[in-house]
Amino acid sequence: MNSRNRSLAEHLEHLTHEALRQLPPCRAPASLEARVLSEVATRAGEPRAATGVNRWPLTARLALMMGCVVCIPLAWVLVASLRMQLTYTLVASGAIHAVHGVRGVSSALLLLAELAVHLARQIPGAWLFGGLLATGALYAALCALGYLVLRCAAPHSKVHSV
Repeated sequence: MNSRNRSLAEHLEHLTHEALRQLPPCRAPASLEARVLSEVATRAGEPRAATGVNRWPLTARLALMMGCVVCIPLAWVLVASLRMQLTYTLVASGAIHAVHGVRGVSSALLLLAELAVHLARQIPGAWLFGGLLATGALYAALCALGYLVLRCAAPHSKVHSV
């Protein structure tokens, strides 16, 4: 920022400060302090656990539990499939013999790097791109779902706007 822009910014800041200083002060309603203190005391008495999932509606909690139950077998199948694919790739590439002969950390890391490159070459580009898009879409959907659940499950505040 050159000196001319700096002096212009300082002048604009000075004008804004002077304009705000000439405004009359805003006064809060007399009952605001009592309402705020009452709400703070009410929330201080609540247990911390009550602000989490325990306050969600029953349908949202049941949906979350069903989602978790459905994810368990899916994860099991995915791990089994990946283990089979890894075994097949190790046998097909001849690296299975190298796994038994690994003597140090550096050779193990080199073997893992070679395996990662080999697996990356086996994945079609369309699958990789589709997987990235699906991951992004699922992440966005989960964020939106979490936002909606929290908006619906949040209790309304007792302090009303003035």
